[in-house]
Amino acid sequence: MMLHWIKDPSAQFALIGALLFAINSAFQGDQAADTEDIIVSEARIQHLAGIFERGWQRPPEPAELQGLIDDFVREEVLYREAVKMGLDRDDTVIRRRLRMKMELLARDLVNAIEPAEQVLRDYHQRHIQKYTQPAQYSFEQIFLNSDQRPQVAEDARMVLTKLTAGGNPRKLGDNSLLQFEMESASVERIDRQFGADFSQQLLELPDNEWSGPLTSAYGEHLVKISARQPRRETEFSEVRAEVLRDWQQQEQNKILQTQYETLRDNYRIQISAASTTAISSEASR
Repeated sequence: MMLHWIKDPSAQFALIGALLFAINSAFQGDQAADTEDIIVSEARIQHLAGIFERGWQRPPEPAELQGLIDDFVREEVLYREAVKMGLDRDDTVIRRRLRMKMELLARDLVNAIEPAEQVLRDYHQRHIQKYTQPAQYSFEQIFLNSDQRPQVAEDARMVLTKLTAGGNPRKLGDNSLLQFEMESASVERIDRQFGADFSQQLLELPDNEWSGPLTSAYGEHLVKISARQPRRETEFSEVRAEVLRDWQQQEQNKILQTQYETLRDNYRIQISAASTTAISSEASR
């Protein structure tokens, strides 16, 4: 069951910390005070069975469950011996994997908390620009290569005349890799394809008639707009799932930073000034 979100930030962190401690204690319960004892708790067995069931869509048979337990014990024995031998030290892959597991634990706990609806609505309003739908256009375009047409403006007028007389627009322009027709294209997509600010030239064009020429990064264009959708702010209900994901990511980042700062206070960090100075000097050359 999802937990209702607590608005007090200190209460948030206290809740996350308590959950982290509880999970850690549950798994540490497999180990007795004597580090040579391996005790497979009921919680561990249920965890192993749950993993099997998610993968195979059925609970394990008794022999399969015993195999899972045996495999866990084997892994635990070899893991502890590897740690005693120091095989986990100075191994970049292991270090990064353990860091990832620490961070994923905090993220999973944040995802288990369901925020109040008003919290998400407030987040949506604070970041409304992110959830604003850009203007979109559907249009056709005829490309006129200005490098090959010294009188491109005059040529554009001639093409417009032919279009008015019913000419086929697909046969009146120059060859180009640009799309002849774009459907519900955002201004960002249009500018990526035709060059910066090309979409601004569409603002004043009439609908459903050929106009131009318009200048792009490639040459001149005659354009016929068939539909347009103005820029608009989305309703919360349209983007609630996206807002929830973004809110969770924000809270995860807060928790991870707090977690790191809290744990870091347990250590005395010493960084060689001589080494950093030498690296800085080398980089400046």
